[in-house]
Formats: sequence, C-alpha cells, structure tokens
Amino acid sequence: MLASKLSVGDTIGVIAPDKALKTDDKVYLENATKYFESLGLKVKYGKYLFSDDNYCAGTPKERAEDLNNMFSDKDVKAIFTLKGGEMANGILPYIDFENIKNNPKIFLGYSDITVLLCAINKMTNLVTFHCQDYLWFGKNDVTEYDKNEVVDKLFNGNKTIIPYDIREFYNFGNEVISGKIYGTNASSMLKLIGTPYLPDLSNAILFLEKYRADIVIWNTMLEQLNQCGFLNKAVVFGYIYQLQSVENNKYSIVSELRKINEDVKIVKTNDFGHLHGNSIIPIGVEVKINPKDKSIVVDKYLN
Repeated sequence: MLASKLSVGDTIGVIAPDKALKTDDKVYLENATKYFESLGLKVKYGKYLFSDDNYCAGTPKERAEDLNNMFSDKDVKAIFTLKGGEMANGILPYIDFENIKNNPKIFLGYSDITVLLCAINKMTNLVTFHCQDYLWFGKNDVTEYDKNEVVDKLFNGNKTIIPYDIREFYNFGNEVISGKIYGTNASSMLKLIGTPYLPDLSNAILFLEKYRADIVIWNTMLEQLNQCGFLNKAVVFGYIYQLQSVENNKYSIVSELRKINEDVKIVKTNDFGHLHGNSIIPIGVEVKINPKDKSIVVDKYLN
C-alpha cells in the first residue's frame, strides 16, 4: 500500500511517539518548521507534542492517540516524528491499524521509530520511511544531502538511493540481488522479535545502523539476527556512530558479521545513520542491489 507524494501546499503533521520535546529543543523545532514551510508545506503539531510523562511525550495511550489522529486527519499528507528514544514499542497495542489502512500517508522517522516503521508495515502493508527526525532539520548539523532527500524522495519519488560517499561490497561477485528492505536501527528491530509486529524477514535485505554500540554489543546484535535466520540474503550497513566516529573502528562493522556468517552478502555505506546524513529509505519495498555499478534502486514507493 502506497501513500501519495507531497506537493506544494500540503500539510505535514509532527508527533512525538517516543521522547518528549525538551526546552532546549524548541529552537530546533521552530527552525525545522521554518525549513518545511520554505518548501511550501504547512505544519501541524500533535496534541501531545509538548507533553512530558516519564521521559516521553505523554503516556503510551496519548502518544498513540496523536499518531491515530494524524492518520485520521484528512488535511495531513505526511507524518514526521520528532525524534527517537527507547520507548516507542509502548504505543503498539494502542495503534489503530485499520485507521491507517483506510488513510494511507507518508510516515517517517528513524532510530527507535524503527519499531513503528516495521510494525506499521507488517500490520497494514503500508510502505513507511526511514528519515531524519524532524528536529534534525532545524539543527546546524543538517546536511544538504538531507535536504535534497526530502525533495528527491517525498516530492519527486526518485527510486535511486543516492550514495553519500563510497560503497564497499563483499561476497557479491557480479551477482545482482533483490529483496524487501527492512530496518534500520538494529537494536530497535530486536524489540519486535516474539511479537506480532515483526515483518517476515526470512528473505529480507536488512538495512542496519546503530547509535551507541561498542564492538561487543554490535557482535551480540548480529549474532541474534543471524540465529533468527534474518541474515541469509544481504545486509546493507549504514553509519554506525560509535564504531566509526568515536572508536574509529569502521572495518569491524563488516568483519564481525563475516565471522558469524561468512556467506551473507554485505554492502557497507554511509548513506544512513545517527548524527550523519541520511537517505530516505522506503521500508517494505523491493530493492535491487547491483555491485557492478554499485547502485541501490527501489521499486515504486509513492503514488
């Protein structure tokens, strides 16, 4: 199920299904809104965006209410999430998935919002989107790559995932492969194991990133994903902040998986990840990876 592309004059909604908006973040919220308005969009805030209950923007029911209301709102064409956190899974029992089926629209986020991206796709078949959180577009760190992605993907529907910089391929040879994209935050995906909200990952191409993970934590997550049978086709690794920025340990990202599963095909990119430029990646669509021209191209994801 596909939502419609954005057009000038459309309204986007902003909700906080995880962490609350802190006082110091309000300037970033204002800046981000100015940016999206500069694209010709109108912005509507969720009812509980400014709430704060146990580190979150309201109770699980309240946060889910904001999500449900934004999907019901006929004026809203896309729903951006404020930022991630650790508690997005708390709202899953309160999401009205039938409402989402009846009102398909663009839904975006990253980090712990991965929980919602995957769950919504599983329960409704709606394509969702890995994307920078809303606040990022109001910060000085926002890149031209990020801004270009909004227009390129959400307005224009470009099927090519644009490289941020170099891509490295392992175990491919010249074989072109395809499968459905799922991801992107590794630890957040693991929260869905054993729940009805986990998509079928048996034939998936996983796009994986992580914010805080040393080499031991990284290894344990890869071991669990492999033991669940989810790493049997291909993995695209994005920017792993701690291993690359803090520890300067980029090559262990790939080598740890090759110790665990020496046959799986791997692409190492910097196209997505924390505190970094991010491609907008559709979750639940077919993707084709071609090692010969190092391209990553997805099927149609917006009407």
